[in-house]
Amino acid sequence: MKKYYITTPIYYVNDLPHIGHVFTTVLADYIARSKRNLGYDVYFLTGTDEHGQKAEKTAKQTGITPQELADRVVENYYKLWKQLNISYSDFIRTSESRHKKGAAEFFRIVHHNGDIYKGFYEGWYCVPCELILPESTKEEEACPNCGRIAEKKIKEESYFFRLSNYQERLLEYYRSHPGCIKPESRYNEVMRFVESGLRDLSVSRVSITWGVPVPGDPSHIIYVWFDALSNYITALGWSDNDALFKQYWPANIHLVGKDIVRFHCVYWPAFLMSAGIALPETIFGHGWWMMHSAKMSKTLGNVLKPEPLLKMLGSDPVRYFLLREAPLDTDSEISLESIIGRLNADLANDYGNLVSRTFQMIHKYFGGSLNKKPALDTAENSIINAFYSLKNQMDDYCTNLNLAEIFRQTWNIIYLLNKYIDEKQPWAKFKSPDNRDEVEGILYFICDFIRILSILLYPAMPESSTKLMDIFGIKPEEVTLEKTEYGQLPLGVQVPKSLILFPRLDIKEVLKQYEIE
Repeated sequence: MKKYYITTPIYYVNDLPHIGHVFTTVLADYIARSKRNLGYDVYFLTGTDEHGQKAEKTAKQTGITPQELADRVVENYYKLWKQLNISYSDFIRTSESRHKKGAAEFFRIVHHNGDIYKGFYEGWYCVPCELILPESTKEEEACPNCGRIAEKKIKEESYFFRLSNYQERLLEYYRSHPGCIKPESRYNEVMRFVESGLRDLSVSRVSITWGVPVPGDPSHIIYVWFDALSNYITALGWSDNDALFKQYWPANIHLVGKDIVRFHCVYWPAFLMSAGIALPETIFGHGWWMMHSAKMSKTLGNVLKPEPLLKMLGSDPVRYFLLREAPLDTDSEISLESIIGRLNADLANDYGNLVSRTFQMIHKYFGGSLNKKPALDTAENSIINAFYSLKNQMDDYCTNLNLAEIFRQTWNIIYLLNKYIDEKQPWAKFKSPDNRDEVEGILYFICDFIRILSILLYPAMPESSTKLMDIFGIKPEEVTLEKTEYGQLPLGVQVPKSLILFPRLDIKEVLKQYEIE
């Protein structure tokens, strides 16, 4: 069986999860479910980054220990991922002993290979990004990663990683593996950054205590990014019980936001090269969700909270919107109005109405079950061909994160099915007893495609798809898109008289309810 290893970044525990975390994780879940649907052996990793000055500072302000802070925030992630039906294989926490042991060993190996040395660092540190700024940074100069003014100047002994030694090796690797960083805009950004010159990187701190001690020198704590990035291999048991590591590494894709592309596309590959470990196949740096053309920020008051959205809309609609409007190559605008508009048009009107009116006709004309298949003609074959065309390209679309084309073609099938009903007019044909076998065949054809759609859309909307699969006697874990063909709907399956998968939403009511929440 083909393997597929997909990861999200591990999320900071200094604050609660927001819509950006939700998007990256739903995106990873969609790809993981899709690859399983295509017959892959999938390992899907997510987790939390619990060390560093930011967590230490937040815990102190709250009057608790960093471990207590991490434990509290992690519970919110567990709860939210359960609500969103996130099907991760493992949730790694950097405070776990399995990770700390692996991170320390990773540091030891890189040190042993001559790429870490002790020196002295004096300069500015961006606490929100956990980013050590270049020593040339001046007071009041903005962090190049987030744009904030660096708030803390540090002057301390430090271990350094010889990043400067890897400039040409990285450039050579990027050029020989053009698909290693996606999309292309991110690839070009990383190339420019590395071509401009790399300086050695401080990889330890003595002014904090919350983290992984440097092996053999516990007065130093491993820099949080060196520690955190190693989660992708420590979660697989690298350096210890490494059966999973041998099975799944290298990762097929790391999904990250564009703000942490440099850490993943420059520092992480260099660390791996030093340790003699294969590099991940692809690092995809997606865009941001924007409100009123600005990145969502608590300071600006333009943040959409995931919990009230889930409470008002449900898991599947939230997942669908984020995937359908996904900011992959560029940033995307988000608002309650745009969410409701998309959900009403696609889910309530197109897909939901197709299911509802088909089931109603099956009940009205045939008592809820069908016992005849249709003769296939041009109209039916055009829809069948549209499905097989998408099915045959799904693997490539998922690998390249071409979600726009997946949903465009899926909704084209839904459009063609609705058009098929309107043109065939089964309600009119049924008036003549001579046409009733034909009507039964028409409804079988549509009903079988509803079954196919439930399998096709399962990775995006598992709850609604499972409702349909239950009706058709399908167990999600036993059915894959790979083995799905037209005509597999058993005769005699009983469908409900009415099924409203996606109620139409009133934007005024949603806005009012969101304010209350």
